[in-house]
Amino acid sequence: MKTLIKNATLLDMVGDEPNIKKTDILIEENKIAKIEENIVDEDAKIIDAKEMVVMPGLVNTHTHLAMSIFRGYKDDQKLMDWLENAIFPVEDRLRPEDIYWNSFLSCIELIKTGTTTFNDMYFRMDKTVEAVEESGLRGVIAWCITDTSIKDKITRTREYHEKYNYPDSKIKIYVSAHAPYSCSPDTIQLCVDLAKELNTGIHIHLSETLQEDKIIRERYNKTGTEYLNDLHVFDVPVVLAHGIYISDSDLEILKHIKGGISHNPISNCKLSSGICDVTKLRKNGINVGIGTDGIGSTTTLDMFEEMKTAAYLQKINTMEPTSIKAYDILKMATIEGARVLGLDDEIGTIEVGKKADLIFINTNKTHLYPENDVCTNLVYSANGADVDTVIIDGKLIMQNRKLLNINEKQVKKNIAKVVKRLL
Repeated sequence: MKTLIKNATLLDMVGDEPNIKKTDILIEENKIAKIEENIVDEDAKIIDAKEMVVMPGLVNTHTHLAMSIFRGYKDDQKLMDWLENAIFPVEDRLRPEDIYWNSFLSCIELIKTGTTTFNDMYFRMDKTVEAVEESGLRGVIAWCITDTSIKDKITRTREYHEKYNYPDSKIKIYVSAHAPYSCSPDTIQLCVDLAKELNTGIHIHLSETLQEDKIIRERYNKTGTEYLNDLHVFDVPVVLAHGIYISDSDLEILKHIKGGISHNPISNCKLSSGICDVTKLRKNGINVGIGTDGIGSTTTLDMFEEMKTAAYLQKINTMEPTSIKAYDILKMATIEGARVLGLDDEIGTIEVGKKADLIFINTNKTHLYPENDVCTNLVYSANGADVDTVIIDGKLIMQNRKLLNINEKQVKKNIAKVVKRLL
C-alpha cells in the first residue's frame, strides 16, 4: 500500500528551528519512504495537499478517555469535591459497555482535532483498547491502580501487555498507579515491580494541587517527588501528570528520569490547580509534553486549544513574552510528547523511516490569513476544526473532515443512552 502526498507545505518538526518547505511525501505501508519534490509513483494513491500544512500528528500525553460523558457535568467545583461528590459515584455505576462507548466518543474527538497518539489511564482497560483499535488511533494505555482490587488490575495489566507487546503494535501498555495520595507504599512498590517485570513505564499523577501536596507532606514528611523517588518509581520510564508543585530539590531528582511530565494547562486553569512552570522544567532538561486530562476537567480534547493556553500561561507566569516560542509549544505537542512516552524513535517528526502519523491543516481559513508565520498561526490562531486529513500508521483515517471507517452517529446514539441512565 502506497500513498503519495503532493504539494504539501511540510512542517517536519525536526531540529531546534522550524523547517518548512514545499515538497511531496511518499508513504509505503506504515512508514515514510521519501520526502522530496516531484515524486512520481504510479502505484500510489495520490492526495493533494495544496493549501495544507502537513505536520506530525499531535501527541496527547495525559487523558482519561472514558470520562467523555462528564463534559460540563457539575462544573465549577474544587477538584477533590468534584471527584468525590460528582464523579466517583457515577463511575461506580459504569458498565463495561459504557467504558467502550465513552472511550469511542473521545477517540472520535481526538482524531477530528488532530491527535494521533494519546496516553490514557482509567479502569476497564480492555474496553478502551477495543474502542481504540476500532478507531485506528495509536495509544499508550494503563489500567489505573489504587489501593483496592490490586491483584486483578495487575493481572489484567500483565495479560494486556503480553497481548500487545509485539513489533509495530499501535497499542503500548503501561502500569498506572493513580497518585501518591491514593496509593500506599506497598501498592506503588507492586506497580514498580510490575513495570520492571514487563519492561514498561509507569503513568501517575503528581503534584496537581496544593491539597495533594499537603496530604503527602503530612503523611510521609516529604514531597510527592521524594516519596516516589524513595520507592524507586524513577527506576523505570515515567509519565508524571501535572507536576505543578515542584521544588528545587525535586528538580534535582527529576533531571535524571526517563520519560517526563505531562502539562495539562486547561484542566489546571479550570480547576484552579495552579500553573506548571514549564519553562523552568525544560531549562533543566526535563521532557515536557502536553495533555488534555479527562474531558470532565478540560471540557475538550482539542490539543490546539491546549497549545495556545500553554503558551499564554508561560508568558504570564514568567512575565516575559520570549520565555517560550510557538515552535517550542509545537515541539511539546509532537516530538517532545513522543519522547515523554518513549515513542520518539517511531513518531513525533516526519522523517524517512518513521511511522506515517500525519495531519493536514487547512490554511485556507479567514482566521489563518495572512500566513506571516506558519508556527505562530498554528499555535495562536488554529483550532481542531482546521484539521482536514488524518493519517495514522500509514492509513487514511479522516479526509476532508470525513471519518472514513467510523460510524459517528451510532457512537452518539449509544452515548445518549449512557447519559440518560447515569446522569
